[in-house]
Amino acid sequence: MSETRENVKVIARSPGRFPVLIVETPAGELLATHFETRYDLDLGKSVEAGWVRENAIGRHSFIEVEPPESLAPEELFEYASR
Repeated sequence: MSETRENVKVIARSPGRFPVLIVETPAGELLATHFETRYDLDLGKSVEAGWVRENAIGRHSFIEVEPPESLAPEELFEYASR
């Protein structure tokens, strides 16, 4: 991703070494982004808020990021590596 975009908010992350990050875009869209794609938003999968709460957090041990962390898209890979 070469262009700079507006910040996104990380609202949840899966546990583990290569976490899936659930981010909210400035337009309010929720995306599941992955390590394998270096968290490229263009390759993210659109998800719904209910899925995040009931499935990701409720069933798959995702960790809610509270308050959400605001980051530039190009910072997501470094954030996930912490």
